[in-house]
Amino acid sequence: MPSPHRRRFLRACTAAVGLGTAGCLGSEVPAETTTETETRTETGTETTARTQPTQPDSPVVWRQTLGSEITTPPTSTGDRLYVGTKSGSLESLNTTDGSKQWSYDADTELRGSPAHVGETVFVIVGKNELFENHGVVALNAETGTVEWTFSPEAWWLEILGVTEDVLYVGTEDDAIEEAGQTLYALSVADGTEHWSGEIGDPSGGLLTTETIYVPAYGRLYAYDTATGEQRWTAAVEDYSYQTVAATDETVCFVADEGDTRGTLIALDSETGEETWSRDDWVATSTTLHGDTLYVGGQHIAAFDPESGEKQWQAAESGFVPRVPVQDDVLFAGGGTVRAFDTEGGTLSWTWTPNEGVEGVVPSVTIGDSLYVDSWGRDDPRNRFKFALDVTTGEKQWAFEDGAQLTDLSADSDQVYVGSAKGAVYSLQ
Repeated sequence: MPSPHRRRFLRACTAAVGLGTAGCLGSEVPAETTTETETRTETGTETTARTQPTQPDSPVVWRQTLGSEITTPPTSTGDRLYVGTKSGSLESLNTTDGSKQWSYDADTELRGSPAHVGETVFVIVGKNELFENHGVVALNAETGTVEWTFSPEAWWLEILGVTEDVLYVGTEDDAIEEAGQTLYALSVADGTEHWSGEIGDPSGGLLTTETIYVPAYGRLYAYDTATGEQRWTAAVEDYSYQTVAATDETVCFVADEGDTRGTLIALDSETGEETWSRDDWVATSTTLHGDTLYVGGQHIAAFDPESGEKQWQAAESGFVPRVPVQDDVLFAGGGTVRAFDTEGGTLSWTWTPNEGVEGVVPSVTIGDSLYVDSWGRDDPRNRFKFALDVTTGEKQWAFEDGAQLTDLSADSDQVYVGSAKGAVYSLQ
């Protein structure tokens, strides 16, 4: 079953598609041919990497079969890829050829994608069942050995952010409330508690240089990252998941207020007082890039986050949850992928998938390629991945393996995806 946060995100996606045009999906999916190569891990254990040779008609660089469903997007550090499986193992793979470096068996389920900083990988372990306590496990990124664990016996846990020195973890349970949960700031080095503070059941988190923002049911919390002092807390009637964005002066987000859906709201980052709001049309998503806040929903628009001044508004609808902005082009999703000039909102191109895909969300740009996630009406709902030319919107390839796929993740060279078949793919 998807997590509450994943369900909220999918509802937002569906709402965005409902505001736009439905599209159609083709069947130009590359046939898969593989070769097997045996490699030896750092510990001397043999592992078989099923590597897909680079071919003009195939996006698969390599494939590694792990034998258990991949449940969350892999995490790449450039030379290493960390992948969690449904059986409870965390696997370290070489990003060049997919060969296995080490494996950690949690002996229970893994929750969410691994987080990485410096020489440490963090993973949440435990079942999402009533009265099941989660724990944090910190592993050495090179060897997979356990460095420390943290188990507050407070039901479920979620990683909300990580810096070079501090890991931020929030507690949650099945009774979603605006208070009664705890935010922990833990030492990356040894897991000791720097400080803790009260929050509600978190809907993600946003970490800036001096502040961590935690949106919860009915409330937004702001904590000083250095001291753990609560800067302020503000009532939020119905926060839209993954919409909080912050500059040094302003924190912005989307929420429903009374009978008004999708209001864009800005608070002073020092005091938490509202500085401006916009309810011109139903907003669903945000992306902050440089000094501009891009907002999706019934329309795509650009705002000055400090003043709330609208810089431009496009006629088209779309979805922009932290989507790529590259070379003065904003990429938006929804029923179609659209590319907008960031200076004035001029529509540069559109690309629409064929029947079978309900919506598409641009994930990342690498070189001349825009990589796109999608979701569909029928199971498996997350089945297709696409690559488009960033300049023209022309489809470079489509990928599927017939099973449910994770969302894409990326590094500077390639993208990665996990499959319910237990395979991890590197795509390019």
